Amino acid sequence: IIQNSRDQNVTGRIDMVKLYNKIGFLKSINSPPRPLPPPDKNKPAKPDTVKRPPDLKGAKFLLRLLMSVRNVNATYKFTEGTILPGFTQTPRLFGLDDTWGSPGVGFILGEQDANFAQTASRNGWLTKNSRLTAPFTQSQSTDLTLRANVDLSPDFKVQLDASKVSNTSFQEIFRADTTGAFSSLSPSRSGSYKISFMTINTAFANNSSINSDVFKQFEANIQTIKGRFFDITQRTYQDKSQDVLIPAFIAAYSGTSATDVNLSPFPKIPIPNWRFTYEGLNKISGIKDVFQSVTLTHGYRSSYSVVNYSNSLQYGAVNLSNRVEDYNETSFATVPSATTGLLIPVYIINQVMINESFQPLVGLNFRTKSKLSFRFEYKTKRDVSLNVSNAQVTEINGKDWSAEISFTKNNMRMPFKDQGRIITLKNNITFLLNVSMNNNQTIQRTLPDPAQQVEGGSTITNGNINFQFRPNISYVVNQKLTIQMYGDHNTNEPLVTNSFPRTNTRVGFKILFNLAP
Repeated sequence: IIQNSRDQNVTGRIDMVKLYNKIGFLKSINSPPRPLPPPDKNKPAKPDTVKRPPDLKGAKFLLRLLMSVRNVNATYKFTEGTILPGFTQTPRLFGLDDTWGSPGVGFILGEQDANFAQTASRNGWLTKNSRLTAPFTQSQSTDLTLRANVDLSPDFKVQLDASKVSNTSFQEIFRADTTGAFSSLSPSRSGSYKISFMTINTAFANNSSINSDVFKQFEANIQTIKGRFFDITQRTYQDKSQDVLIPAFIAAYSGTSATDVNLSPFPKIPIPNWRFTYEGLNKISGIKDVFQSVTLTHGYRSSYSVVNYSNSLQYGAVNLSNRVEDYNETSFATVPSATTGLLIPVYIINQVMINESFQPLVGLNFRTKSKLSFRFEYKTKRDVSLNVSNAQVTEINGKDWSAEISFTKNNMRMPFKDQGRIITLKNNITFLLNVSMNNNQTIQRTLPDPAQQVEGGSTITNGNINFQFRPNISYVVNQKLTIQMYGDHNTNEPLVTNSFPRTNTRVGFKILFNLAP
């Protein structure tokens, strides 16, 4: 066996602030003026006779907003590899044989040639054993990550993220037959694909309902997509062909028109997701007197993925030089089935998925000057998968909220006395309460199929409502001893009839002793 690999990594960072500061006026906006010294009360203030230029606050605010992108980061990783079994030459110096011709300078430097197996056979580098079963393999892995930090104000920060990950491999049995002639047997290509996406247009639709408007739109999109394929190829596609189902699915759940959505099951351009953080509320008069810090957060993530794809054996051009992103964009299915006459897809895709989450939809975190801390988060998630083989859509919807209250107090007076004296806890005592509720539901939706006498519809197949209540009191006796009292109440209410409700309650205390000196 002979094997090589090649890694190409590119990492870049653009500091937009340095770019803005090349212009003097923009630099003055990015650099706040130094604070003036306090006036001397013993000296009378002199009248300001210097004529100053106009402040231009409105223009400066607008320019600062246009300069809100502060830096951009990008990482690109591209990994390739080749494995060729049956290689008979003996490598010597620098991986080359005694003649300095095999396997070639390009190969030892990581060159990836789709025709390398044919080249090796023509040069007599391969065994002529007709029983060779190890495959000739070539693989590619692409990982693209983009990130931009946007500061709309010193207290309002936005982080944008986009990504694209593609893994693919090509395999074939390349060996000689009994006459010594080499040929390719069972060429196959497989892989997976994932890209950051945007489905917020349907995020707040009635996804948890049995009657889903989004699923109805998916059903309606099928005829539109079929018509677009016919206009391009002049061929008729089946309603439940994967080439029709996947664009109809993408259009419905992304909120895109079926007349505009890309027909390829492999979107090319990653769409940014985001996270917002705002920390300026505690600067407002009346709030800053009570709160030490107040933070609002919001995050959104969405991705589209082809779980697995493989080539159809009816098509020959499946090596890695053929980009899967071009399928149904510049190249289309052309081979009909011998039995049904329907077009056979170039790439067989079993399942595509959309994963969407608000992490969180709304988040609030504050701390008062009296040492009271509070955290609240409301999160939602939606995982939607299309099973192409049976045209079924499975939706997993989740809605979670959680709250945490923490309060620390020292010199706390107890509500009872010892020999007439009030008991005071001199060290810190911390009260902590965690409350959360999770609502998860799985719905399976089926398209109608008159030929199979299937009406279609939606069924809740799994789900539950979970409630947790966890109080905790911790008292630090000294540096080595801590006493805790805790409770944990957990209630689980199923949404389907084949499960039973459960309730668990635990209470207890802990004594923590630190043996460290």
